[in-house]
Amino acid sequence: MDLSKVKKFDYMNYFKDIFLNKSIKISQKQKISFFESLFNLLSSGIPITNSLSILSYQTKDKNLKQIILKISKDLSKGKKMSESFADYQKSFSFFDIYMIKMGELTGKVSSSCESIKNREEKNAELKSKVIGALIYPMIVVSLSIMMIIGFMTFVIPKVQKMYDDAKVNLPSLTQNVINISEFLQNNYIILIIIFICLIGGLITFKNHSQTKIYFDKYVLKIPLFGSLIKKQILVVFTNTLGTLLQNGININEALDISKKSLNNAYYEKRIGEIISEISEGLPLSESMGIKKLKEGIEDDYFPIELASIVKIGEQTGKLPSLLLNIGNKFNREIDTIVKGLSTAIEPIVIIVVGLIVGTLVMAILLPFFNMVNVM
Repeated sequence: MDLSKVKKFDYMNYFKDIFLNKSIKISQKQKISFFESLFNLLSSGIPITNSLSILSYQTKDKNLKQIILKISKDLSKGKKMSESFADYQKSFSFFDIYMIKMGELTGKVSSSCESIKNREEKNAELKSKVIGALIYPMIVVSLSIMMIIGFMTFVIPKVQKMYDDAKVNLPSLTQNVINISEFLQNNYIILIIIFICLIGGLITFKNHSQTKIYFDKYVLKIPLFGSLIKKQILVVFTNTLGTLLQNGININEALDISKKSLNNAYYEKRIGEIISEISEGLPLSESMGIKKLKEGIEDDYFPIELASIVKIGEQTGKLPSLLLNIGNKFNREIDTIVKGLSTAIEPIVIIVVGLIVGTLVMAILLPFFNMVNVM
């Protein structure tokens, strides 16, 4: 046997496929564009390999081009498309992979691409609403903190020197502000280290499997913002579950995929419990709150409205469409919550910042008024 003719195993590409591909990530906008284009090409009757070839020429994004070329290469080797998608789990979710797999089994990959595209568009719109609600107070609070730190670091020391030179007796308010200013100036490095450690500790705490459940549950109870986050999770859940059921996926698998789409450990835990109860023969509506309601307990995380709709869906056989409908309703309710948040937060932020700035200004002016009175 001529060993020179034996093809050498390409270790470099092997390890590249395992490790580097896992880290490749595309943006949500690119993902929507990819699935929309793929749906249009496949719907026009163009074979999957030709469609991917066209997309690889059209796309300008380096990461997306690499993914498309790799999928195309895998298909030419006989690998399933869903298996190739699974190599890029930072770019494609469990939902995406499962929908492509179902499309392969039913011969409707184009429909799967359309479902993924529609879901991503809804999620992008939802994300935009939530960020829009949070960004204003975050900017105002950040600017206020920067202004106060600058005031305490640069303005107060100059005022202190002026009053020291004039040998003025300082009121307790002014002296306390000066003490805080001196503390910030003398210990800013320690404070920065403490802040970094707190952030690191919080991230570590949040990422721990058990504590993450408590952390994510607490987030849902934050005044003003908790209801928004909860509603956003319910929109993603109902849209994902409804789409999966609409495509013929059984309830247990659909729930399992849906819970992985939520990015909230507490809801994942609750849905895991629902799956266990369904496996024991309990209807979905009972697990989602009807059973608790019969016992006089209202579920804070799955509203009775959702459980009631699920019950109607179970009775009429229209559960997928009803889930999508109530998902759209929850989406509209987010608009109302966002408007309410903007209305509620703006005066609160203005009052709090006004009180802090007013206190600092008063602390500066009080000794001056005392000097004028003495004169």
